[in-house]
Amino acid sequence: MNPHLVLGVPRDADDARIRRAYLNAVKLDPPETHPVRFKEIAAAYDKIKNETSRCRYELFDTEAPGDSPLDAFVRHARLAVRPAPLGFEAMKEFLRACSKP
Repeated sequence: MNPHLVLGVPRDADDARIRRAYLNAVKLDPPETHPVRFKEIAAAYDKIKNETSRCRYELFDTEAPGDSPLDAFVRHARLAVRPAPLGFEAMKEFLRACSKP
């Protein structure tokens, strides 16, 4: 369930527009007559109601597993080639080169 699609707002919508879309959706599908739809609307609004929750949703709560930026970072970190540790002589050369003005 994509909360932006449920509420009918674009991804770059601000807090006020998201709140208006939520209130309009609740008017159209009130909890007394459409309880299941109201739960979807409330869950969608809860995910993107403010900047903090929107960021959290975009980082961790994507539709398909492995799509979030955090998953991409972890995948990259696991597959990254790590350099071999420097030996004592190589470390001395490195420090000597860094200390020259």
